[in-house]
Amino acid sequence: MKVIFITREGYNLSGARVRCYNFASALRKYGIDAEVFSFADNLGAKYGEKEYEMSFSDKIRYNIQAFKALLKKDKDSIFFIQRLNYHAIAPLLVSLLKKHRLIFDCDDWNISEYSMEYFGFFPSSKMEYFTRKISGRADACIAASAFLKDYLRRFNKKIYYIPTGVDTSFFEPKNNHSNGSKIIFSWIGTVYHYDMYENIKFVLRCFSEIADRHDNVFMHLAGEGKYFRELKKEAHKIKNRNRIAMNDWVHPDKIPDYLASIDIGLLPLIQETRFNKAKSPTKLFEYMAMAKPTVSTNIGEAKTIITDGKDGFLAKTREEVIKKMDRLVEDAELRRKMGVNARDTVEKYYSLDVAGRRLYEILNQLKR
Repeated sequence: MKVIFITREGYNLSGARVRCYNFASALRKYGIDAEVFSFADNLGAKYGEKEYEMSFSDKIRYNIQAFKALLKKDKDSIFFIQRLNYHAIAPLLVSLLKKHRLIFDCDDWNISEYSMEYFGFFPSSKMEYFTRKISGRADACIAASAFLKDYLRRFNKKIYYIPTGVDTSFFEPKNNHSNGSKIIFSWIGTVYHYDMYENIKFVLRCFSEIADRHDNVFMHLAGEGKYFRELKKEAHKIKNRNRIAMNDWVHPDKIPDYLASIDIGLLPLIQETRFNKAKSPTKLFEYMAMAKPTVSTNIGEAKTIITDGKDGFLAKTREEVIKKMDRLVEDAELRRKMGVNARDTVEKYYSLDVAGRRLYEILNQLKR
């Protein structure tokens, strides 16, 4: 059996890194021949924010190259299509010609928030229409969140849940940098959309209130994207801006070192949108694997992962976010215990080993 993970993104983005490169590595431990075919890394396509610079003809050209490459693959190969986007065209066409089995992996909501159904069944969004088609065509669908699992179940009965998870052998706790005299809150990620900008602006203002009461707290943000540059301007407006560090994007291989330097992770999602409900929170798993307590808003997948008060905090309101940030600042032992419990949770349920074993079991079911 051979599995080919197909993504339009490069290793530097979590979708490709975790759900393609890491999953492929996990399968190899079971003796499965697995490889990644990345439009970015194999063909040189732009990805992330720069993908918007690509023309329609660029995308067709990359699909033609991918079609020629995938056509050479053994007919027993399974195509694992990570997310639906322009890169799905080539593997779909090859699978029709050579009868390859397909797995559709969905870890994000890339459909319009305002999609409706005409006549009670026909979606107004083209992306939603094609999502339904590819999920129905696939031999199996894998969802990274409970929300996506429920959504995709409407179109394919062979639906499985595998959260994004984390490589716990790479993300390992290290000696805490802090002796308690300096406490660092942190958020790390990409800020490509306005909603993400609003989320981080929200947490900056929560931090400012905490900083009014505690002179030993600091905020470190690390990221990239159009709206991350706007956040740098926003940070200058914050009262306690001298305690806010706006860092550049951190290479994935350096993230464990970066997280070792902080004390408390933050996961702020303030919009009750399908996008926020669908996301599998990569950064949450990484915080937890590094034994860092996390304060998260009670929206989306986080509330199925965190046991409030044990391995992290969940908060429904701004006041509750501030209160729970306060508690962690004031109680070093709580930070330590919550971090230990967080690490235990990811080792048991959300590690790459757990995800790899689950994917291996799914592949064996398809084989039978």
